[in-house]
Amino acid sequence: MSENPVFETFKEQFPDVYKAFDHLFKSTSSQALDEKTKQLIYLGILTATRYAPAIKPHVQKALAAGATETELKEAMLLAIPASGICGFLTALPEMIGEIELNRKCMK
Repeated sequence: MSENPVFETFKEQFPDVYKAFDHLFKSTSSQALDEKTKQLIYLGILTATRYAPAIKPHVQKALAAGATETELKEAMLLAIPASGICGFLTALPEMIGEIELNRKCMK
């Protein structure tokens, strides 16, 4: 599974802040949503906020949780009405690259 190199730098350079962030992340997630749904929502948010470095690991997590390519694409397309086309275009190459890599691994 690929990692977000910028996030890894954050983790290494600011370990105490990372621990607090990790706790916040874990504390905001309940059992109300299944993992696939959480990852699809996350992809939509990442697309809307134009945070392309996190797209690859979350595409992988969504696929591992049973998401289809069509679901991934729709989750990311939903960011367009909310935040405009720029976020989607920023995230698009990351999504396509990860889907293609997944296809190759499945063969």
